[in-house]
Amino acid sequence: METKDYHIIEKFREMVEKRYDFVELKKRFDLPPTITEEVIDEIENYFLSTIYPPAQERKELEEAFSDLAAYVKQPRKIWNLFGDMARALFKFGRHFMTALKAGMDALDSFMGAKNFETSMAEIANKNGILPPMSDEDFEDTMYQLPREEIEKFIKDVKSLFGAMVNTTLLSKTLSILEHVIQTMENKPNVFPQKEVEGIKLGKQLLQKGYDLFSKYDENTKQQIVDFIFKNEMWYIDEVYKKKEEK
Repeated sequence: METKDYHIIEKFREMVEKRYDFVELKKRFDLPPTITEEVIDEIENYFLSTIYPPAQERKELEEAFSDLAAYVKQPRKIWNLFGDMARALFKFGRHFMTALKAGMDALDSFMGAKNFETSMAEIANKNGILPPMSDEDFEDTMYQLPREEIEKFIKDVKSLFGAMVNTTLLSKTLSILEHVIQTMENKPNVFPQKEVEGIKLGKQLLQKGYDLFSKYDENTKQQIVDFIFKNEMWYIDEVYKKKEEK
């Protein structure tokens, strides 16, 4: 993403902060007792530290994102790091494939969320929107995207969180990715450092998800995912309602 697009990332961050303001959320929804202010703060922090990190940090991660995408699109590249499947199954148990697939699916959803933001940047640039971007500019830009693309983004976000709810499986995924990182680092002539950084980024995203969800019981975890989906859909409906009432 080019430097001129970073103001859009900053605007995404600002809109997430507004959308997850606890006082406003309590007015908007009948929140279950499990969705406390602390839970909301953690959700917001996950969005802001992983999906929309600050622009400068984001710049440093761009290359790692693209290298991670290459592995997500071709999971066989990861399988090849285990030598043979029998050895992988012996080391990680019979849930090896399920855990690896769950991790790749979560990271694929993450990539989907990234694609959405690129589409937003393209429209904003085409319309000549310059920083600072107002809330109305942001919502106008979003409204010009096909609604199915916006809803796909929300489904990707839900899938990302949904994949992290199974913390037992996620813990196994993290062990697999740690093994992958070590194998790659032991063969610097075969694996460029930037590819290693891509996998490290993927592991970091999932680790933060594990840290977020592992402290809650099953019911609370599911309520958190349902709530995120509900809040994101609410926002899209609001944007459409505002634009169509004009």
